[in-house]
Amino acid sequence: MKSIALAALIAATCLAPSLAAAQPAAAKPVALGLTRLQLEDADLVDVKGREIGEVERLVIDRNGAVVALIVEIDQNDPKPDHIVRIPLTGLAAVVDPDDKGEFDVQTNQSVADLLALPATTVR
Repeated sequence: MKSIALAALIAATCLAPSLAAAQPAAAKPVALGLTRLQLEDADLVDVKGREIGEVERLVIDRNGAVVALIVEIDQNDPKPDHIVRIPLTGLAAVVDPDDKGEFDVQTNQSVADLLALPATTVR
């Protein structure tokens, strides 16, 4: 019985550092000072703070750096939403005024500018 308890203690001790090391990676900022989860949960807002879309996914280069965002630009029905790729240039993280624990991504581009971008697919 003691050998089983000792084996469990050794296994827990060996695994604990690797589990602890994995957790901070999720909390590590990847772009705009936000984590991957915060970015993927963010709304896209204009310079006046009006919601104009939402982040669908991140575009990551071969080195693991975020280089762009895939965003869905809201349009009035019956037009379908427009999905585009936008570079990080001109983007900033801002506190979501409706949920102080969350963040939005603010763009300096107008809705018309974003709608003029070529459509892309979410992959």
